[in-house]
Amino acid sequence: MILTEEEELEFKLLEEQLTKRGLPVPPEVTLALSRQEMFKRGLLTNTFADFVGMANPGLMRFDHVPKLISVGQRIVDGLLDRVIVMLPPRYLKTEIFSKLLSAYYLLKHGDKHVAITSYVARLTWEISSASRNFYQRGGGVISEETAAKDRWVTSKGGELWAIGMGGGILGHGYHLGVVDDPIQPQKARSPHFRELFEDWWPNTWLSRQERGHGQIAVVMQRLAPEDPIDFLFRREVGERTQLAPEKWHVVCMDEIKSDEPLGRWSGPMGLPPTCTLEPDERPKGRVLSPNWIPEATVKQAQAGAGPLTTASQRQQRPMAAEGLFWKIEWFNEYQELPAAAYDGGYDWDTAYGEGAADSAWVESYRGVSARDNPDDFDIYIDDCGWDDFTMPALVQKMQDLADLPQYVEAKASGKSAVQWLKTYQIAAKEVTVKGDKLARAAAAQPAVTGGRIYVSAKASQKLLWGEGQGLLRVTAEALQEGGKGLDLNDAFVQAIHRHLGLSEKKSRLKYR
Repeated sequence: MILTEEEELEFKLLEEQLTKRGLPVPPEVTLALSRQEMFKRGLLTNTFADFVGMANPGLMRFDHVPKLISVGQRIVDGLLDRVIVMLPPRYLKTEIFSKLLSAYYLLKHGDKHVAITSYVARLTWEISSASRNFYQRGGGVISEETAAKDRWVTSKGGELWAIGMGGGILGHGYHLGVVDDPIQPQKARSPHFRELFEDWWPNTWLSRQERGHGQIAVVMQRLAPEDPIDFLFRREVGERTQLAPEKWHVVCMDEIKSDEPLGRWSGPMGLPPTCTLEPDERPKGRVLSPNWIPEATVKQAQAGAGPLTTASQRQQRPMAAEGLFWKIEWFNEYQELPAAAYDGGYDWDTAYGEGAADSAWVESYRGVSARDNPDDFDIYIDDCGWDDFTMPALVQKMQDLADLPQYVEAKASGKSAVQWLKTYQIAAKEVTVKGDKLARAAAAQPAVTGGRIYVSAKASQKLLWGEGQGLLRVTAEALQEGGKGLDLNDAFVQAIHRHLGLSEKKSRLKYR
């Protein structure tokens, strides 16, 4: 194990004080300092596995990590030029490929350049700082004048630079480029953000390879049928370019081992025929790393994630959004609202302006959790409604429902609905709901599939079966296209987001 700078200083001071007083130095202190010095001299890091074992020894005990380390070693040795690692979230991909591998690569190739990119710059800066610490603790020396969070230079002339996808990278090049989560999950099904990536990849990213060729590792979970990985596979078979194929080596780590094809082509497991596939010796049905995330936890997480998220991010086999989005068996019915229910309110999908426009509302409450996790509570939908409201009628309806707080979506642009309603003495609060209609509904879907949504008998027919607006009439295609007749769905989804705080939970930067 590598000592931190503080631990190393503490051990050295202890050794010095004991020696001055003629007292014996504990053998574990001597051993730790000796191993630290040997590590710095590169005597304990002949392989990437050695380096990981010293830098973060706890990783070595997890079932899936040795395979990742083996792939990393082949990258450092120049045996793999193009690698795609499809790994579920929270399975240590950033720790191994972005932080540890980049540091070890520069320890072995001190005069080369490493680039790290992701969908957000601040994530890459955290990665850069961690990589720099690993590099220095492994004996690497950096130029203090160029030790910024977004770029640092080795004493041998190499460098690491980190930037968010879409940021300016003029003047920078790379021998090894790590692409770590290039697109946010909630934006992966958006044609706009897909087009941004598809333009960035050939025109910006590939153009920065040193002398026209560098090694590239793309590490992410599958997100959608037409996500960045699908784009790379389509390029591989000539759908997007007439250039020679990249010949990607694919490492697929589905959370529960499946024998279903990974793509629609004629290569191994349905991959493009020019790709190679890292062997996975697990039998069908075996979870990926039970001593990292136990089997019971995996199955519980998959059951609660919703079919779209499970198929893509966890199983690496994204499915097209099609057919009816909500199913009757996911909803529970109740007769009387529990006495302990609280945080009641009306969530609105409002359309206002001159003339009549569709608006919808949902009355909902939060239940008290009867389970161990206080955040695992049920949500009660007590009433709902929608109509083609003229502006006076909409105002009158909201005034009629003034017995509970009223919530409207916080719009990114345009006049705030809250400000507009204040002119009519209606106090409303804003709720932030991120993503397009499909992404919003997909984020709410796990709570529904998990049996946490209860609908009152009086509102059940209207909410689920109501003509034109009932949830059981909503299709994934309509959500993806942002079609009409989704006002009730949008109010329902907003209510779930509000109760669960989905839009308040900021993305964790320390992706693993």
